[in-house]
This record gives sequence, structure tokens and C-alpha cells, in this order.
Amino acid sequence: MQYATGQKMKVGDEVVADGMRGLIVCDFDSREFAEGYETWDMPTTEMLGGGTLSSGVMIETAEAGLIHYVDGIGVIDRVSSRNR
Repeated sequence: MQYATGQKMKVGDEVVADGMRGLIVCDFDSREFAEGYETWDMPTTEMLGGGTLSSGVMIETAEAGLIHYVDGIGVIDRVSSRNR
């Protein structure tokens, strides 16, 4: 996934997603996962409510916990990057 600026979203990026500050912990498009989230690499396992985690990003927020975003859903702005 990409930010509106065209930059690629990366695991470790600090973001504001729909007004909530958080950290990207999983990138399902690139199959990259933050430390402690390696077991989330399960692209064929159906999740509660249907669907699989085969695309998009997972963002951990203090306000709402883990939120899965797919391309075109929600507003995500990068605050800082792990690759500063």
C-alpha cells in the first residue's frame, strides 16, 4: 500500500489512521511483519467474519487496538518512518 504522497507504507512506520495514532505492524502485500507479529503470516486462513489477511496493512492503535486496512479504505498519514 502507499500513502497519498506515493510513498510505500512500511512495517515500523508511525502513522495517523482515521485520526488514531498507531504503528504499522504487518504489511500483508509484502509479507513483512514486526517482531512479535511473525505468526500473522497466514494468507489462506479465514478470519472471523470472513476474508483472509492476504493484502493491506495491520495498524496497532492505542484507541482501537489492531485495525486491518486494505487499499482504498481509510485515511492513513505517515508521521515518521523506521528508515529516517
